[in-house]
Amino acid sequence: MVTQNALLGVLVVLIIVAGVVGYFAGSAVAPPKVVTSTVTVAPSVITTTVTLTTTTTITVTPTAILTPTPTRTITPPPSTPPPYWPKEIVIKVGGIGGAWYPIGAGLGDLISKQLKVQATVQPGGSGPNILATSKDEADIVMAYAWQSAVAKDPTAAKDYWGEVINFSNVKLLAGGLYSQYFHAVKRPGFPASNFNELADMVKRGMRVAIGTNIRGTAEEYTTRVLLARYGVTYDDIRKAGGTVFLGSHTDIVQMMREGKIDVYIAFGGIGYSAMVEADTTMNLEPFYLTKEDIDYMTSKYGFKLAYIPKGSYRWVKEDYPSLVDYPVFLCRAGLPEDFIYQVARLLDENKSYIAAAAKYFEEFDPSKAWQLGGLWELHPGAAKYYKDKGYMP
Repeated sequence: MVTQNALLGVLVVLIIVAGVVGYFAGSAVAPPKVVTSTVTVAPSVITTTVTLTTTTTITVTPTAILTPTPTRTITPPPSTPPPYWPKEIVIKVGGIGGAWYPIGAGLGDLISKQLKVQATVQPGGSGPNILATSKDEADIVMAYAWQSAVAKDPTAAKDYWGEVINFSNVKLLAGGLYSQYFHAVKRPGFPASNFNELADMVKRGMRVAIGTNIRGTAEEYTTRVLLARYGVTYDDIRKAGGTVFLGSHTDIVQMMREGKIDVYIAFGGIGYSAMVEADTTMNLEPFYLTKEDIDYMTSKYGFKLAYIPKGSYRWVKEDYPSLVDYPVFLCRAGLPEDFIYQVARLLDENKSYIAAAAKYFEEFDPSKAWQLGGLWELHPGAAKYYKDKGYMP
């Protein structure tokens, strides 16, 4: 009987040991344990000491705490214009029939219909438009990014406009409306292929005839500035018996066909109508900007280096090194912040509406509108919209 009781006691001990092991195996932390169990088995007492060493490996995976992305909310237009909004605005664009007029007219139509502020669209020009805005004579205008460098420099501004511009009163509404590329072509056989060579001909008393857009436009200013770099003015060309014609693109193309213009200088979207007409009705050769010309115009005026792809015109046998700049919408600094906010929203949400009348506007990328304005400073209302939309940090 004693033997049976002893065996029973050992069995009980083993059961207890198994339970203890199971307990520590399931614990998160299991340092070595000493367990003493006492089992009373009549008529004797069996004391068993069991030392258990258990090691448990615990893998802890940190839980990342994510910062919620703030919800961006676009402020809808008011049901009726607030009393401090203008009752009507003047939008100045380019000439009737040009690319700018339908863009400005489209925006004006949207403002009148959706914001219930009467918008009148008037023809104009980039230089005069900026001057009018600086004097509070226009509310929203079209101009160029590169002109910001001229407007900000009092000396350059006085040469360009005849007076210093109130730069702080002209703010950016949207930039990068589309790309305008520098184009320049010459009659086959004309000896000069760049501005340096053309200036050298003038200095030697040779006759040259150039045609470009009206004074103050991107192409005219580029022409004048680059000739000046090589020590030649329009008067020098005329004194040497040459011609400087500042007028419409269509007139220049016609004069070139008649042999009255040697070099035609322009800015326009690739495939603009006057260049296509010139390219299809005449044999032409490229007139180039040198690397030094490009470096000067990009560093001083903010133009960008770009290339007109090979095959874009018959005269583009290889990629043509060019300058690119962007038309912009500018506005008066004094226009209410929430009004300009809504105008920026209209441009963003109704791109296709405007592009239906002006194909160049298809290129407009609202997410970059705040980046492609040159040195023009953003109107606070436009900046708020681009931030609310998530376009701008």
